[in-house]
Amino acid sequence: MIKKFAMNKFTVTTLCLVLLLMFTFIPSPLSINTQIIQNKDKTVENIVYMLDEDNYVSKITTFYDEKTLEEDIRKKLDILTNGNNDINDFYTLIPKNTKVNSLKIEKDNVYIDFSKEFLSVNKYLEESMIEAIVYTLTEINGINNIYITVDGKELKNLPNSNKEIDYPLTRNIGINKEYDLTSFNNINKTTVFFTKEQGDVTYYVPVTKINNLESEKIDIIIEELKSSINAQNNLNGYLNDNVELVSYEKDNDKMNLVFNNYIFSDNKILESVEYIISESIFENYDVNEVTFSSEDNENIDSITKNGEVNSYQVSNNNSKYNY
Repeated sequence: MIKKFAMNKFTVTTLCLVLLLMFTFIPSPLSINTQIIQNKDKTVENIVYMLDEDNYVSKITTFYDEKTLEEDIRKKLDILTNGNNDINDFYTLIPKNTKVNSLKIEKDNVYIDFSKEFLSVNKYLEESMIEAIVYTLTEINGINNIYITVDGKELKNLPNSNKEIDYPLTRNIGINKEYDLTSFNNINKTTVFFTKEQGDVTYYVPVTKINNLESEKIDIIIEELKSSINAQNNLNGYLNDNVELVSYEKDNDKMNLVFNNYIFSDNKILESVEYIISESIFENYDVNEVTFSSEDNENIDSITKNGEVNSYQVSNNNSKYNY
């Protein structure tokens, strides 16, 4: 009996030692899962411009692994051609089966040679395709000019309309262009960012307004963002119709804005309002920062071109709150 008990005790002890060694030297599922999470952390936010259901070329955020500059450009062009699982609700603009024959980057210039399939673009979307390529690639810091060839020949005209293409292609070409011209003289071109919703996704739509208005661009931006102006196009500017830009000042690389108190919603300026105003200003002015003030409070918020937000504590009617 004692001998049997001793044998059992030895067996249990041995088994415990074996299990301890297994847990010590064999990786647990937890460590594998942690590694997967770490790999996901390497993905970075990237911007591409794709077509929404209302045929607006839209600013869309997607995520993929960090890449070299050339790999990044190739990845963006691939998404514009073949789509991406993250953004199934939007449409590509470069014709399927189009290949990038070659790609060259020199300083702030990108030279792309596409295969002949590039020319089979839908006649109603050819200008939107060029806009999407230019705006997508110039979202990359340091890239300003785009040049396009097809099988080694410069693309001098749009494939269907034969409209002439001026090089270099820059964001100055405009996007989702809307014309309201009474003359071909004194043409004003102002790009305004709006928000839009598709399903449960909120995204941004830039629209270039082309008209003969003599107004300053900042005044056009604020008027266009008022809620009643573009509601019929499902574009949201978030601004109450009573919002007024009291004054503005361009100080070197900063734009200082002062609004009346209708800029507030529940005692704060909405982030969405700040974002679309700032993006619109960055698109039209050579500045790197936009500051927001009201008639009663200075420097409520400041937004830089890289997306950094600086908030300040302000007082209003003897109460303090943070934005």
